[in-house]
Amino acid sequence: MNREDQETREAVDRLLFEQGTYTPLELLLAEGRLMYADYEAWRDRQCDYLEELLFGNPEQSFDLMKRAETYARALALVPETQRYVSGAAARGHRLRFSSTSALDRCFHTGYRKDDESPQLDLLMDTAGVTVANGIIRALVARNGVEARRLLDQLFETDPGHRHLGGLERLVVAGDMESPVEDAGRELLGLQGEICPLAEEILGPGARHYLAPLWQRLTRALLEVAFDPDNPELHSSYSALRSEDWRQAIASVEATSNWEDQPALLRRHARACGRLHLNLEAVSDWFRLCWRFPDQAACIGNEAEPQWRRTWQRFVELDPELPNRDFPAWALIDQPGLARGLANEGCFDGVDVPQDYRATAGLVQATPSPLVDPDVMDKRKLLQECNPELFAGYLRSIAAKTCG
Repeated sequence: MNREDQETREAVDRLLFEQGTYTPLELLLAEGRLMYADYEAWRDRQCDYLEELLFGNPEQSFDLMKRAETYARALALVPETQRYVSGAAARGHRLRFSSTSALDRCFHTGYRKDDESPQLDLLMDTAGVTVANGIIRALVARNGVEARRLLDQLFETDPGHRHLGGLERLVVAGDMESPVEDAGRELLGLQGEICPLAEEILGPGARHYLAPLWQRLTRALLEVAFDPDNPELHSSYSALRSEDWRQAIASVEATSNWEDQPALLRRHARACGRLHLNLEAVSDWFRLCWRFPDQAACIGNEAEPQWRRTWQRFVELDPELPNRDFPAWALIDQPGLARGLANEGCFDGVDVPQDYRATAGLVQATPSPLVDPDVMDKRKLLQECNPELFAGYLRSIAAKTCG
């Protein structure tokens, strides 16, 4: 199995574990091939085909979708047609992914496990269940008028429906168009009630329902200063929740000395990664390891897929290295990275650890059969300031030599 197939399988498995289903849309979003803001632009009919908004070479995204489809079929998952319609500006217009029929069909086909057929009730043919499913579809599509109409119908046809109260709460919350009066109370309501309720009832569609609510809170928090004692009451947090990566970066960078706050450093790294600002994201993750090593494990969950895999290899080292050594070990693992970071001046500051500088110098040294005094000095320096990392460096050299 080649690397691309393995990484695709891991991505599909992750979606199946987290959401119980696999859809090409969620895969493209999760793998950074599509920005959520661009998805919303497509729903607003700002372009004819979603393929026009994919990040990078579209052929790579197409190959990713095809590999995922092949894997989903190999797992004997049940195919389901996914239907996407435009938003309020042109309600009900069916959207297309591609002008190519095969690609359009591939994008509009999701998969679920055979034993995980979505059920709201044991009696799937009852009128109440049918109406409730319609409310769910309307909420995900942000069609408040239709959701309210069907909610009134559900009160009449099945007043004892077990999700009636939750659906009513979601319909009411989704109708809020007025400015936020109390941002703190709004945040608590979203975190403590609306988000869990949406995830329970709407499933994978919760993100589409929740995005406007987080955007609304972001607008209310734009002038609120960051408070380390209440870090989530800040526009960078709500912008992340709505997947507005550019706003998240702007909100973080508007805070003085933001790199001294681990929460902001993590948010900045995540947003940069999603926007494919790779060197900026890596420099943030590295600084997190140096300044706040107790929080560095979040790289395994919050970084882009490539760096989650790199982190996994790091934590599986035997013998183990401390979290603060991850940046230097990453240079040993990926020598070309050091040159890119150096060219961008990512680590010109005085706060960069000496063992990292020594490692960066070593991995960039040109191989030579002759004894290089400068290389020997760097090796000696690394051995003196971090013997465990130096041992790891030697093991890497030995492995490459044997290979």
